[in-house]
Amino acid sequence: DKLTCQKGWRLFKSSCYLFYDADPPDQKTWEEAREDCRERSSDLADELRYFSQYTHWYWIGLRAEGGRWKWINGSDLTESGWRRKPPPPTDGQCVVYDMFRWRSESCAERRPWICKKKTLSV
Repeated sequence: DKLTCQKGWRLFKSSCYLFYDADPPDQKTWEEAREDCRERSSDLADELRYFSQYTHWYWIGLRAEGGRWKWINGSDLTESGWRRKPPPPTDGQCVVYDMFRWRSESCAERRPWICKKKTLSV
């Protein structure tokens, strides 16, 4: 089987990613970005990958819940793979990511975002 992605999506390590490089009027809060991904049969990216060709701070599927950093799949953040220790998780904070760097921001901020979904087999 050959792995492929829908038009506009990028294949990386057997998943498809959509980088929504919205200009400020079209940027979304974390919840809105997640809803947009779901409407595309995907969800916010639930991992950190080498997305070095992009220069925006993007929403990914990581937010503070109950005093912990949690991925949207329900798993806790582990500190492996981060260049520096994550900030303390405060409810209402979500994570933006750019080129191996990340920071927490209010989930109500408006940002570009990254969706992720499974590949198509052809």
